[in-house]
Amino acid sequence: MHDNLCRAELQEKALAAIRRAERRARDFYAIKLPEASIDFSLRGRCAGQAIVERTGSTRLRINLKLLSENLDDYLSQTIPHEVSHLVVNWQAQKKRLKPRPHGTEWQAIMRHCFDLEAKRCHSYRTTPARIVPRPFLYACSCREHRLTSIMHNKIGLSYQAFCKACRTPLQFVDRQKP
Repeated sequence: MHDNLCRAELQEKALAAIRRAERRARDFYAIKLPEASIDFSLRGRCAGQAIVERTGSTRLRINLKLLSENLDDYLSQTIPHEVSHLVVNWQAQKKRLKPRPHGTEWQAIMRHCFDLEAKRCHSYRTTPARIVPRPFLYACSCREHRLTSIMHNKIGLSYQAFCKACRTPLQFVDRQKP
């Protein structure tokens, strides 16, 4: 944890930064962007996630581990990055559009509203993803594919998987021992 800040203090700092960024966007664009609900359940390599529901409500998911390890940069860069996603998606929903995640609208919000460089990805040090076992062997007309148990079970439930290269259906061959 950053400077021995407890979980509650980190969440409080993130919440304050989110509310400041939302206020700034509301004032800058003269919009009625709703206050986002916040959850700190995001894990892995993703620093944050912005969600605009069909109802118009907004939600931010925050990676508490990356927040604690990169506090200053997270508050000054990642929070505005995610709030920019909320703004562009909220505005697009009003116009029934589907913007690209880091497209020109998002970039403009980062530059004009937040005075930040529109960087698509963070550079936080993250632990390597765990290796997922792929014990199920499938084949198409061009090669063999190793699939996870999740994909194998999906295929068993009337889901059809196709090879991205040759576009033929994958056929089960064998289960490999780890």
